[in-house]
Amino acid sequence: MRYRLVSILVSVLFFSILFSTPLHAAKKFVKKQSASKSAGGAIPAIVKYRSDKLGLLFSFSNFRGIESVSYSFSYTANGIPQGAGGTITAGNNPSMQRELLFGTCSTGVCTYHYNLSGARLILTAKLTNGKTVTKSYRIKTYQ
Repeated sequence: MRYRLVSILVSVLFFSILFSTPLHAAKKFVKKQSASKSAGGAIPAIVKYRSDKLGLLFSFSNFRGIESVSYSFSYTANGIPQGAGGTITAGNNPSMQRELLFGTCSTGVCTYHYNLSGARLILTAKLTNGKTVTKSYRIKTYQ
């Protein structure tokens, strides 16, 4: 009887080890590092959709301590990369609202793009103290 009990326990132990699913520990969380130097401050940008969702509107609420802000707006429309970019300085009215369309305009006629994906707006501020701050927006597309 004792031999039978020991053999059953050994068999159960053997099969539980043999057929058990392995346990995996969660991966260690590693904080993402910024590729650029950060001054610890934020870019005071106001970014929102146009009411028809065919473009973005952006402006800056406070430009003190900022020399310039470069922007890169990119997205894919029907599998073709699209985008726009530019630079805003204190001299060209940073508080003015600017418009970035999901499309193109020529001589007052605008053609909008559809089947959009991967939209992103990246703002890179060059501060007066020589440091650089980057802020990235992942944009949800509706067309």
